[in-house]
Amino acid sequence: EKDGGGGRVGSSYGRNFQTLMDGFADEEDCGEEGGHIAEKKRRLTVDQVKALERSFEQDNKLEPERKVKLAKELALQPRQVAVWFQNRRARWKTKQLERDYSTLKANYEALVNSYESLQKEKETLVQE
Repeated sequence: EKDGGGGRVGSSYGRNFQTLMDGFADEEDCGEEGGHIAEKKRRLTVDQVKALERSFEQDNKLEPERKVKLAKELALQPRQVAVWFQNRRARWKTKQLERDYSTLKANYEALVNSYESLQKEKETLVQE
C-alpha cells in the first residue's frame, strides 16, 4: 500500500516481503529446491586441489573421459571438475598476460636504455 501522496511503500509491504524472503531461506535451509535436494557449496580439500593441479599441468584441456575419471578418483561431480578446470584456465590466462606484460616492459626499458646510450655516444662523436 501507498501512503497519502508521497508514493512511499507502506510497512505492510515490507513485512510481507520479509516473510516471503524468510520462506525462501527456510526452503534453502531444508535442502529442497524445485524437487531437487540442494547441496551446499563445499570447498575442495587440499588433496583434491593438488590432484587437479597435477592433472592441469599435464593438459589444461579436459576430455570427457578424463573428466569422469578424475571426478570418480576425487569423489567429485564431473561438473565440479569441469568448472574447476575452466576457472583454472582463466587464472592461468591472467597470469600469462601478467608475465607477458612484465617481459614486454623489461624489453622496452632495455631498448630505452640502449637508445639513450647510443644517443650519448653519438653526441660525443659529433663533438669531436
